[in-house]
Amino acid sequence: MSERDILLALERRAGEKPEFRLSELQKDLAAGQSLEDLAGEVRPQIDRLGLTLRPSGGDYVIGRRAGPLTVDDAGRERQAAFFRNPGVPETIQHLIESYITRKTGKPWDDPAVLDRMQNAILVQKSRYWKEQRVSYRKAYQVLGYLAYHAPVYLVQFEHIFWQIIDRGLAKPHMRILDIGTGPGVVPLAVIDLLDRIGSASAEVYAVERSEEHLEAYNALVPAAAAAMGGRVRVKKPIRGDIGEIAAGDLPDRIDIMVFSNVLGELRHMRIEERADLVAALAEQLAPDGTIVVVEPADLANATALRQTVRAIADRGLTIHSPCSFIRGTACNPARCWTFEQKGDIRPPRLMERLAEGKDGYRFVNVDIKYSSALLRKDARVQHAYRVPPGAKFARFSHLHRHVDRTINVVAALMSGNLGDDRTKVYKVCDGTPADPVYVVVPATLRGQNRDALRDIAYGDIVRFHGVLVRFNKDHGAYNLVVLPGTRVEPAA
Repeated sequence: MSERDILLALERRAGEKPEFRLSELQKDLAAGQSLEDLAGEVRPQIDRLGLTLRPSGGDYVIGRRAGPLTVDDAGRERQAAFFRNPGVPETIQHLIESYITRKTGKPWDDPAVLDRMQNAILVQKSRYWKEQRVSYRKAYQVLGYLAYHAPVYLVQFEHIFWQIIDRGLAKPHMRILDIGTGPGVVPLAVIDLLDRIGSASAEVYAVERSEEHLEAYNALVPAAAAAMGGRVRVKKPIRGDIGEIAAGDLPDRIDIMVFSNVLGELRHMRIEERADLVAALAEQLAPDGTIVVVEPADLANATALRQTVRAIADRGLTIHSPCSFIRGTACNPARCWTFEQKGDIRPPRLMERLAEGKDGYRFVNVDIKYSSALLRKDARVQHAYRVPPGAKFARFSHLHRHVDRTINVVAALMSGNLGDDRTKVYKVCDGTPADPVYVVVPATLRGQNRDALRDIAYGDIVRFHGVLVRFNKDHGAYNLVVLPGTRVEPAA
């Protein structure tokens, strides 16, 4: 059985119908090996023809590669309504409360249970701000995570997952792998969003090393999948340490591989080592697969994320977003502190109960701020825009030549408003600066330019005609001041 025989048989079957079984091909080829061995043998030709291969029962289904996932208007409106008033869905709240009751042998809102969760949360927060590793080896450490961190992280990943869908990077059926899943917040977000939009299906795989996290995962994720639409098949999680697991231990043909609040916890590993790890595991991606990297928005974690993502790209993957290399050069992320901010969530019942006592504010966590990046195995990027040759836009690396002058620039918007309602401040980048650059809308400015960036999305490219260059010596950063005559317009 030659490669040509396989290729011809695949072409004939694919021309007859959109999907067929590997066992049918086995008969065509009179192949004597097992279906599993045959699947490995035909996979290169399947890739060559743009087909897909997925397990189905004791067989495999071969089909034409589907286009991107499409969501109808009703599904889009339901998800938009959720983002206007986000919170943990009732089904998931109930599952968490029931798990706490079973785990502790007491009602989930018993004062003694709440007190121990509060103590666990305070310890976690203290260790986080001291940049120490947070442990989840004990039950109340995980329960505290479910109460304080999980609600925000769930809605946060729904925002990221929706971006993937909205940009045409998701498929009608997806294989999703969450590495360092904890109690399963990312899978819960996937289950909730797919149920709400009423489109697509997914197989969810996960890796986690903590026994306590795995116990919570097994109590929450399969039950949520069964109760919320049945669109997600939950595979048994793999127990393993992210720093030690080999790519061959993971499922292949992964469409979305997630590292959510994981790489920053590998404090014993250098940036280059973290990038090596991700690049090795990326071998399990589908040819058009996406890697999601997410970290908290604080200076240390957000900057480390940009450095790690740059190092991953140096190992052969493509940064899809939010970074756009509009000058065609690699950036220097050493001082790149960028993050997104979304609307606050509604606190779930558990969080409200924790916040009822003295110093209750210490147990309220509802604001969503995060730093993230999408990387692709193919060369697809969010914005293909490049500054045209000869265009009269100054490079950010040359701003020192233009201090106190009015110039034109083009850059990606890399933050929301970092200032206040009077003086608005936005991080911008063109891929060339060594020092941070900000667009400043001064409090004294009047007219339409006060809101010129209001409707520009994070990561979008903007042209600024006639901004005044200032240098802030205290912060070692450049400010591009918007003037009454400045023209601001999308570039792509």
